[in-house]
Amino acid sequence: MAARRGSSGAIQVGVYTRIGKGDEAEGSGVVRQEEDCRLHCAARGWEVAKVYEDNDLSAYKRRTVRPEFRQMLEDLKAGRIDGVVVWDIDRFTRQPRELEAWIDEYEEAERRNRRLVFDSVSASDMDLSTENGRFIARIKVTIANQSSADTSRRTKRKHLELAAQGKLPGGRAPYGWNRDDRRTLVPEEAENLRKAVKDFLGGIRWASIAREWRDKGVRSHSGGFFDDSKIKRMLTNPRICGYRMHQGELFLDERGEPVVGDWEPIVPAGDWYLLTEKVRRESEGRATRDNATKYLLSGIARCGRCGTKMRAFPSYRKSKTSSQFKYACPGRNDGGCGGVARAGEPVDRLVRNAVFLSSDKALANVRERAPEWAEEEQLASLERDMAEFKQAWQQKRMSAARYIALTEDLEKQIAELHRERALHRAEAAAFSAGPIDIRERWEKLTIEQQRAAVIKVFRAVIIKPASNGPIFDPTDIEPVLR
Repeated sequence: MAARRGSSGAIQVGVYTRIGKGDEAEGSGVVRQEEDCRLHCAARGWEVAKVYEDNDLSAYKRRTVRPEFRQMLEDLKAGRIDGVVVWDIDRFTRQPRELEAWIDEYEEAERRNRRLVFDSVSASDMDLSTENGRFIARIKVTIANQSSADTSRRTKRKHLELAAQGKLPGGRAPYGWNRDDRRTLVPEEAENLRKAVKDFLGGIRWASIAREWRDKGVRSHSGGFFDDSKIKRMLTNPRICGYRMHQGELFLDERGEPVVGDWEPIVPAGDWYLLTEKVRRESEGRATRDNATKYLLSGIARCGRCGTKMRAFPSYRKSKTSSQFKYACPGRNDGGCGGVARAGEPVDRLVRNAVFLSSDKALANVRERAPEWAEEEQLASLERDMAEFKQAWQQKRMSAARYIALTEDLEKQIAELHRERALHRAEAAAFSAGPIDIRERWEKLTIEQQRAAVIKVFRAVIIKPASNGPIFDPTDIEPVLR
């Protein structure tokens, strides 16, 4: 099959251009690549049917998807182009397995007597339609792959070195820090983050925090709004308390302690530990999820007849004194019996007063100090063992293999105990201030915080069928204590 010809009778080829991060300094920007490739095609009498451009994408990383690169292969298979021109083979690919997919297509075309062309500006000896060209292309792609692998290893080692020294990685300044030095704080941004930490620990959901930020006009350094997932990522990143992160995890030194970074922290480490612990418990289902935040007892109230969780519904108000909403058992099609419903306001008042009573009892029994952390001696013992093993290895009284075998699990135990101690210290600091007087603060709390207070006292609130007609009877409401 003859090569596809355009209106001018010339062979139709695709030009592929690509630039990876850091390549611009090498003079291989996509604009210059395209210009050189077009001149190359014109010199050979070929017509450029389409330019395929993958900007800022790696040809080495296996998981990187290059959409234009894939489209170019599909167009070659479909006969929309009959060849490819690239600036250099390393612009085309650095993965031998990708090259082989193209070679397979060129060999298949050869069996069908279809003529395809392949050429590069930097070298004219890599025509994939010939055995010699395929041989040279394989060698050069293998060399490019090895070069990228070496660069990757050096980069990873550099990042590890920076992490161990507590220095910042590359990139733009995160929200909260100055863009110039990435180390000093922007006061207003830092205060927004501190309040977000306090709000989440106080029971406010991520979505509510994001909504508040949007209402206040808080924007990222790139000008966009923050959604709940972005705020969660910022607050769970140890950078916020001055700790270094490496490869998505808190980076620990050889003693199992967090590496402190060389930038200003926004919140104390204890607050960060409390926040991440709460996030962990929620993800494991240990904390009650607060999806319905409009009514106090949604998902907490249960039907006294069938035990199903009751739902809150707005009511049509016949007068100013009528109920605004009601708690009702869902119908049989929704898993309930549909036989119990009750005006919401009197139930909420009764439960609220029960929470107040619980708070009063707590205030009357405040201990003067928090209990000591029980694992202090165990941590000290493990750290002594770690120091002895390290000294034995450094003095060549222990092999490296033996040292790693003995300390690998030990490091994990020490790191976990450090985390538990930080949590205990943060909780002890909050405990020393005494419990919050819910009675005084109730009206200022958000509905989410009010629900959190209820959940802390009661497992559920049973609403029984009315025993006194339309008149509210407190004995029909049975809170279940924790």
